[in-house]
Parts: sequence; C-alpha cells; structure tokens
Amino acid sequence: MELPDYIKNRSWKDYLADGITTELDVPENMSLIDVYKYNDENFPDHVMLDFFGKEFTTKELDVLTRRFAAALKDLGLKKGEILALWLPNCPQFSITYFAAVYLGATLTAISPLFTGRELAYQINDSGAKYLIMIDRFVREYEKVADKVSLSKIIILNVMDEEIVVPETDKIIHYDKLLDRYQEPLEFNAEIDSKKDIAIIQYTGGTTGLPKGALLSHYNIVSMLWAIKQGSDYMIENYLKENIIALSVLPWYHIYGQACELLAGCLFGSKAYVLPTFDLQRIAEVIREGRPNMILGVPTMFVNILNSPHMKDVDMSCLKFANCGAGALPDELALEWERRTGFRMAEGYGLSETSTGAITATVWSKLKRGSVGHPFPNTLVGIVNENLEFLPLGEEGEVVISGPQVMVGYHNRPEENKLVFFEVGGYKWLRTGDYGRLDNEYYLFLLDRIKDLIKYKGHSVYPREIEELLYEHPAIQECAVIGVPDPMKGEDIKAFIILKKESKGKVTEQDIIDFAKENLAAYKYPREVQFVRSLPKSGVGKILRRTLREKEKKKRTKK
Repeated sequence: MELPDYIKNRSWKDYLADGITTELDVPENMSLIDVYKYNDENFPDHVMLDFFGKEFTTKELDVLTRRFAAALKDLGLKKGEILALWLPNCPQFSITYFAAVYLGATLTAISPLFTGRELAYQINDSGAKYLIMIDRFVREYEKVADKVSLSKIIILNVMDEEIVVPETDKIIHYDKLLDRYQEPLEFNAEIDSKKDIAIIQYTGGTTGLPKGALLSHYNIVSMLWAIKQGSDYMIENYLKENIIALSVLPWYHIYGQACELLAGCLFGSKAYVLPTFDLQRIAEVIREGRPNMILGVPTMFVNILNSPHMKDVDMSCLKFANCGAGALPDELALEWERRTGFRMAEGYGLSETSTGAITATVWSKLKRGSVGHPFPNTLVGIVNENLEFLPLGEEGEVVISGPQVMVGYHNRPEENKLVFFEVGGYKWLRTGDYGRLDNEYYLFLLDRIKDLIKYKGHSVYPREIEELLYEHPAIQECAVIGVPDPMKGEDIKAFIILKKESKGKVTEQDIIDFAKENLAAYKYPREVQFVRSLPKSGVGKILRRTLREKEKKKRTKK
C-alpha cells in the first residue's frame, strides 16, 4: 500500500503559518542533559522560576540540581533505573527532575491527585525503585507501603518548612540530604539519545489500565525542537518580548512537562510557578507579574474567565494562550479573545507523541473547529478500519508518524502490535481519534474512538473505575461512561446493577463515596444510576457506546 500524494508531497507546506516548516534538523545525539545545559550556558543569570515571590536564577537552580545529583548518585541511583516524582509544580520538581536526568535515570511523574492505590499501581508497573514526594502525601503512601518495593524515599516540603515525618533507613529528608552535599556534581551520564528512555509517561488506551509510554531522549528533543521553531518566531514577531509564563499546567503531565518545564530551558524565559490551580493566586500573578503566556486546558480557561477573582483584572497582558488536552469550544475561544484582545491557539497531541503533533498558531488562517497543521517532521493521515489511507475530506482514524512518536508501551508487547503499523517506510501511530482533513490539509477532530473520558482536561479510564466498583460487595455489574458537560468537557457517570440482597440498602451516594475514597478527585463518578440491565453485544460485552448515545439524547431533550 502506498501513501497518498498529499503525504508524499507534504502538500500542507503551502498553507503553513509563517515560521513553521515541514522539515527541521534535530541533533540526533542530543539528550535532555544537553537541553538543560543549553539553558545554563545561554541564560545563567536569568530568573527562570518565581515561586510565591522567591526567585531562582538559572545558575542557582543548576547548582542545586547538581548538588542533588551528587546525593542521588551516592544513594545508588544508576543510569536506566527508574525514579518516580510525586510532586506538585515547585522549584524542587525542577531540581530533582534534572538531577535524575544528569545521572541518566528514567523518570516517571505521578499525579499529585492520586490516591495510594493509584500510586502503587504506577510504581509497580513502571518498576520505580526511588520515590520523591512531598510530606503531605506520606499518609497516602503509608496505606500501600507494603505493596511497593522501593529502595529509597525522599520527602520534601515545597515551602522548605520543617518535615515532621521521621527519617529511617529508607526515608530521607530532602533538605538534610542537600545540606550534606555542598559540591555540585561534575559528572553526567553518557546517553544514547534514540535508545535510552528519558520518561515513562502514563497514559490510556482503548482498553485496560493506564499504560506507560516510553519516551526516548530523541523523542522529546525532537518535540522540543519543533516547539522552539514556532516559539522563536512568536517571540520575535508576535510577542516582541521574551516569554513570561503563568505556569498552571501540572508538570507530571507531558503537556506541562514538555511545554513549560523543558521548553523553558530553550528561551531564557521566566515562569510564575503555581503548585495548584489557585484562581486567587492566578489573579494576583496576572495583576502584578503581567505574564504574556499561559498554556492550559478548556476547563482551566473557563474557570479563569468565570472566577470572581478575575472580575476586575486586566488580562490584556496575556498575548499568547494555547489550549490543549481537549476540544476548544468556539464560545470559549471568542470570550477569551474578548477579554484579552488576542486569539487563542490550539494544539493536538498525545502522551504517545511526547505531547504534540498538530498546531493551530494564532498567526495562521483561522478555521474554527480545526486543530491546524502538523508540526515539523510530522506526518498526519486518515485511515479506515483496514488501515488504508483515505482521500481528503473523508472521515476515519487519525494516524501520526514522526520522531516524537514513542518507542512503545512499557511491558505491553500486545498493545504495541495494535497501536503501530508501517506504510511507505514510516512507522505510524494509531491515535484512536476520529477526524478528517479538509482541502487545505487542516485537521478537524470529530470524536474519540476510545472510551477515554476527558474530565476537566484529565484523561479518565472507564475500566479502571469499573474494576474498583466491582470490589464493592453490593455491585453485580457496572459500566462507566463520559456524559457531555459544558463546564467540564465530560462528566463521569456510572450505571450499576445491584445484587438482589443490596437493593434498597445501598444508595447512589454510598457508591460515589466509595469511589471517592479510592480514586483521585478527577476520577470518581459524579453521577450514579441504578439500572435493571445493561446493553450488551451478542458475546456479552457491555456496550458503553449505546449508553453514551442514550445519555446524549436524554440531555439534548433537556
């Protein structure tokens, strides 16, 4: 099978925004160590992070990072070993992250919203032997301490306050550890950029529990170089000043990690770092710091626009905003433009593509509903169920090829067979998303093929919730779906068949409370409906699709 001419000829090149090309030279031997050193060599005295008014220059962060790298080295962390970060956005996230990078370790970042149960799953699935977390999470960790096998645990307080958790042979205090290592490490690991894994980024698939996407140094550097091309153009021709970012995206997620933490090393930019999505603090930073850039997801922007804290705040400093991790509603885009005076950019990507694949820049031709054109070195096509490429205008599954596409899923050989295929000498990734390309090669996303639920920009996996619900003694059968919600993108609803002996004794709220206790705040069902039966296929498979269609019709009538 051959590729269509529009892919062979990169036909979208004639429609690309200024400053974006189809091809881009990426240094093949460059690693994240080099990305970090680029920052130190080019912007040593620049203020990189502002955390509640405390400023950190690049040089200060570099010294702290290499001191902590010396400590990790003496603790036994070696190249290729896996270190887990369970932290909110804070300077210590940057310090510990890049210290591990210096040693050639592989990182896996864990959501600060996770419960102990979810923490244990990611640690065990990734094979992490080292964990760095904040003191506030110790109680959750203790619930599953006997279910994980960790060599060392390092505990910190983001405000550098005293840690009350006692040290043991396994548990070490970050501040005391750093005090013992005053000399910055002058060593860095030798990295094979295309083979060595930098990050195991947990994501979801069409089935099953979250999976770890293996992202090599080359995957991520390729993505960063593409981001840099567009950002260099933006700084010179659009912002006409350097980037001052309001950093609200969580860094545990690849969107925030790549576009804020890592990309920030390439521009000498400044970031106001927030550990949580605090609307009062966001208003203060916009009012006093006058940032010119913010990256987020639809729900974040909706909440910023509707917050009483923002009522009298002049938002005209926010010249650049990018929306990702969920469809950008037209009304949200228009309201943002009314409040700031500037268009909102949109992008599309996955954890499996090191965050990005498609971009609709603010200086390109506006097509509402489109996520734009491919990044440099990236190919995008539409295929049918037989993986045959379709002509422009036809609807099918979106597939992506490029140097930023993951190596594969961690310890999931069968999943890798399903998600990858080769055509025309290229390795293609099946996204599970349904879309079409118009006659100017703009990509329009139509729907998700996956059952993935998008709640406030978070990816939520129905089966993970269902597996927990099946642990409840009153539940006989269940199905979880996403239902449309104008504020959240989708809300989470569970349909449940109770066991006969539990009917009339267990309430919907009992089920919600059970899930809430065992799942992160963005995962538990907000709605529960008891039903007598669930729609099923001929072989007995529960049909979530049928439930979604019924719910959509019911809500449309309202």
